[in-house]
Amino acid sequence: MSGQTKTVKIGLDNWEVATLNDEDQVVGTPVLAPGMVSANMAVTVNTGNFQADDGLWAVLDGGISALSLTIGNADIKSEIKEVLHGLTLEDGMEIYKSNMEFPYVATIFRSRLNTGKYVWFGLAKGKFVPGGVDLNTRAETPTGQPDSVVGNFEPRADGITHIITREDNAGFDIAKFRAKIFQGLVPSP
Repeated sequence: MSGQTKTVKIGLDNWEVATLNDEDQVVGTPVLAPGMVSANMAVTVNTGNFQADDGLWAVLDGGISALSLTIGNADIKSEIKEVLHGLTLEDGMEIYKSNMEFPYVATIFRSRLNTGKYVWFGLAKGKFVPGGVDLNTRAETPTGQPDSVVGNFEPRADGITHIITREDNAGFDIAKFRAKIFQGLVPSP
C-alpha cells in the first residue's frame, strides 16, 4: 500500500431518479432528490460449490440474483414520489391505491471521499415501493426523522444491473457514466 493515497467514504448526496419507458430509456428529465441521509445497497450473488475427488473442485458463479437499495432521505417530497412511485397529485394529495403499478426507474447518487473526489453509484432498472412512516413527538432536543424508501432492481435488457465509477480512476468521465445509466437522456449543452 506504500505510495497509495488512503481513502475512505465520508459523505453522501446527489440522489437523482429518472423514469424509464418499456425500452429502458429515460422519459423526461431526471429529478434531483435533496436531503440524502443514508444509502444501503445490497447485492446478492448466487454461487455454489461443486465437489469432486473428495473436496471442493470449483466454485460455480450464478451471477447477480438480487439488488436492492434502501434510501434514507430527510423528507421525500411529493414531486419526487411522482417519479419514484408514479403518483399523480390530486388537490395537493398523494393518493395511494391498492392496484398501483410502480414505474421502472434508474437512479444515481454519490459518496464523497476524504480526498474530495467522489465515488458515483448508478442502478440501471428498478422499482421503489413506498416506505412506512416512523414518527415521534418532538422532545426537548429535537431529532430528525427521515423518510425511507426501498428499491428492488433487476438487469436491464443489456444485462447491466449497476455501475460504480470513481473520480480517481483513470478515464473517469461523468457524462459517459450518466449516459450509461440514464439511457436515451440527451445531455445538456
